[in-house]
Amino acid sequence: MNRLAIHHQGFALPTMMVMLTLTSLATLLAMRNLWVNEQLLNADADQLRTLHKAQAVLPLALADITGASGQADAFFPSTLAEYNTLRQRLAPELCRAGICVPNALGTSTNKPSYWKTQIATARALTAADTPYGDNTAWYWVEVLPQTSTNDTPTNFTYRITVLATGVMPGSTSVLQAIWQRTTPTATQGQWRSWHTLHD
Repeated sequence: MNRLAIHHQGFALPTMMVMLTLTSLATLLAMRNLWVNEQLLNADADQLRTLHKAQAVLPLALADITGASGQADAFFPSTLAEYNTLRQRLAPELCRAGICVPNALGTSTNKPSYWKTQIATARALTAADTPYGDNTAWYWVEVLPQTSTNDTPTNFTYRITVLATGVMPGSTSVLQAIWQRTTPTATQGQWRSWHTLHD
């Protein structure tokens, strides 16, 4: 009888140790899953904030387009002659201070990686422009004249590209929108499209 009791007591300790080990492993796995989910949630939230930041820049770019630009080299033209003057001033870069006059809309300009390499030619927003702070958002406006048969501009279309960075390393959003003036000199216009760029 005593031998049977001793045998059961000896078996209980290893069983308890195995149960404690399994419980500890399950707890560690649950904690790891919670940590991974928290990191993913933080990354998603930062990406969403970055996208909102990029969207908030669009009205600032539009205000620059419709307002009188005081820059000597780069400005927003209202006539074809002014557009040609702008092209001459910006040559050979085709972009300066966020104002661009592309020869053609290439496929590379639809990729975020292209715009990330063009930061030096962008208009950088400062803390006075946006509550997000210095060096967190940039934009470019490509001026695209729509000409009639007699080479006079009937309208100007603007493709606005905004690059915004987030808090987390590598977190960026690049948004591209098209706005068209009602007339070549009008301050009113219409948004034609917008989309987020992806490599």
